Order: sequence, then structure tokens, then C-alpha cells
Amino acid sequence: MPEQQQDLPREPPWPQETGVWATYALHCHCGAICCNMKLSPPLFEEEAQGKGVYPATSCNCSYCERVGYLTVHPLVENVTFTQGLEHRAEYLTGNQTAPLWFCRNCGSAIGADVRGIMEKTGAPPRYGLNVRMLKDVDVKKLTIKEITFMKNMPPKYDIGPPEHERSQS
Repeated sequence: MPEQQQDLPREPPWPQETGVWATYALHCHCGAICCNMKLSPPLFEEEAQGKGVYPATSCNCSYCERVGYLTVHPLVENVTFTQGLEHRAEYLTGNQTAPLWFCRNCGSAIGADVRGIMEKTGAPPRYGLNVRMLKDVDVKKLTIKEITFMKNMPPKYDIGPPEHERSQS
């Protein structure tokens, strides 16, 4: 059995599937990177047939707070990149197990490859995708769930003193 991390939340940041599915198109600001994702339950009440919605998560880790991520965590098998992988770049933070994706052209924060985290916890492979990249999204219509377990996970976020202070010593 995979090693469980004590810092993980008791319940995952994704809901149980309801059998009601919706497919969404996402793209970066310039349109170079595009993908489709399938979610159950859907994101919006009008699609959910009364069975509940998939809440987007607002994570309080240092990176998500700075870039304004609102994420959902579809299974890898429910995500298809349709164009632009050659424009996708990665940035690693903290424990370097979840590459964060952004567009090389416009800088849009697209999502994260959280398969490494899922593997450590024994969960099926997932991506974390930024719902702010949804085509024609109205963020006010989303249900947003705050998650706080990441704030104090090691390693502690610290970039040290500002550059001008480092050069004076």
C-alpha cells in the first residue's frame, strides 16, 4: 500500500461522481494551448440535474494564492489536450512533485500535473486544471471550496532577502 501523508486532507478536493457529466473546453489567454475535460458532477447548477456540482478549489499554498488558481481535479483519462503542448512550460515549487503548467507565449496558469501526489496517496492519476481558463467562464456561477491543508506543508516558502539586499552583503 502506498505511504500515506499525514498532512493530506481527510476528504479529497474532488466530489464523488454522480453519473451526470459535462465536457468543458479550456484554453490559455492567447489560445495556443487548448484542452477538453470531462467532469462529474458538472460545474454549474443548470447542468447538474439536481445531483450537486463539482466545486472549484481555492488553495492557500503560496503559488495558488499568488496566481489566483481555482482548480478542479479531473482524472487524467478525462482530459485531452487538443493543441499546443509545445507551448506548455513547467514550473516546480516546494517538494517538486507537481509540475505547474503555464503557456510560454502568454503566461497563463493552466494547471498542474498532480499524478505524483496521487501516486503517493494511492489515488487514481489526476490533473489540477485552472477553471479560470474555461472558455467563456463566469466565475461568479462557480461553487468555490477553500482548502487550507497546503499552507504549512514543507518545504516552507521562502525566497530569502530581496536581490538588492543580497548584493550588499
